[in-house]
Amino acid sequence: MGTLFVDKLDPQSGTSLELGSSGDTVAVNTGATTNLAGNVTLGASGKTITVPAGATITNNGTQTGFGGTNTPHFIAKRGSSNQTISNGANTVVQFNNEIIDSDNCYNPSTYTFQPNVAGVYYLAGSIAWNSTDDWDNTEIGMYKNASTDIDKRHFSNRFYSKGSVETIISLTTSDQITIKVYQASGSDKSILYGNWGYFMGYKLIT
Repeated sequence: MGTLFVDKLDPQSGTSLELGSSGDTVAVNTGATTNLAGNVTLGASGKTITVPAGATITNNGTQTGFGGTNTPHFIAKRGSSNQTISNGANTVVQFNNEIIDSDNCYNPSTYTFQPNVAGVYYLAGSIAWNSTDDWDNTEIGMYKNASTDIDKRHFSNRFYSKGSVETIISLTTSDQITIKVYQASGSDKSILYGNWGYFMGYKLIT
């Protein structure tokens, strides 16, 4: 095997420089440093680029197209007034104020979240009562497609007490999620608006 000593390899004008042929292996000595200062394409469509065990890839620049993102994600709250919850009724909580909605998947008119990407999601909701009364028959629930009970929590009410639900669930793009609240105190009650309650969620990177 011979050794070729050169300072620069250039292809003919208007052509490409190719190293090796099909079936060959082009290796850079483990003690050498390779500096690719221009644009670099590694591999071709359908090919596999393998990083061996024990090797480290260090990124000091900006990456795109790697890993995943927690989108869609959203958070909505109750707007500028309390919401009345009728006695004995399971009522959809009207979170009508979008704070964040990355992919326009939350509908502030129907108070539902419907993802545009199928996947596994973390979802959570919370409300607080505007009342000094105490009663036990109170619950907050999270529902899929209006009727499927995903998670439900019972809680005894005190002044400004909060109830919350949360879950991790696999969703399709046709699923719709809402938060409902039920109370049987004997009269209508109201839940607080603003930062007292929220409905939020995001897609997990899986």
